Amino acid sequence: MDQDYYQQQNLSQRMPDGTILPRRLSTDARDKRSLENFSPAKLKDWRFWIPLLVIVISLNLVWWRLPLMHTQDLEGDLTWALAPLFGYTITTAIGIALMMTQNFRSLLSYLFFAFSILFTFNSLIQARHEIWLLLLILVAFFIAVQQLWLGLQNILGLILLSILATFTIPIAIFYSENNYLTQKFILQLLPMLFAFFFYFTPVIMPNPDGRKLSLLSIGLFWAALLSHHVGATTIVIFILSIFAFVLQFVKARIGNWQNMIYVLLLALSMLLVYQ
Repeated sequence: MDQDYYQQQNLSQRMPDGTILPRRLSTDARDKRSLENFSPAKLKDWRFWIPLLVIVISLNLVWWRLPLMHTQDLEGDLTWALAPLFGYTITTAIGIALMMTQNFRSLLSYLFFAFSILFTFNSLIQARHEIWLLLLILVAFFIAVQQLWLGLQNILGLILLSILATFTIPIAIFYSENNYLTQKFILQLLPMLFAFFFYFTPVIMPNPDGRKLSLLSIGLFWAALLSHHVGATTIVIFILSIFAFVLQFVKARIGNWQNMIYVLLLALSMLLVYQ
């Protein structure tokens, strides 16, 4: 009797195609990502390479633009001290791209995160112990966020991602070139902080909870944006962010392409913010 009841209950919790519905109150990340349709693509498939390249290029544009602009404003020169950092950001971005396009279950991403760690052992980075530690923490987070038992695919993980992605690499780049930090530079990172928080909300939390949180995150992003600069480009950024917000409700499941679009919109927004 009990066995028949549980069988009927399991059948009632499935979609017409047999997909198990996620448990609404579950804290298991697998339950909240199970309806996401990430199309597996082989290495020779262009559907694998385009999202990968777009995410890697976009993240590096976000990380490098502001520090290099400030260095030029301070009449600083680019040096070879940035070479290991460039290798670090490339390998880290590839690991993030693999993680995002494979539904946070990418074994290959660990290999590139390992390469990132190797770059931090360069003497030019290790000579600055605080920077070295920050870079290690960032990689450790992206390894940890894929471990379902840690439960970081939620608002806590989103907050940690936003803080680490904003205050690690840009600060490492600026400090490596100038050997000091300015309060102005740190304050100008705030729009980037809330941009990561908004654009990565549907990436970390592709579920109803994430869509509700987007109402808060887009408001915080707009507030940070208006406090930084108001102009013609602000309207364009508003339009880009509204498009990203609406994209969460699109019924067509475009999977890894959808995450690619979020990161691309993040990069476009930051290029318009930091001019």
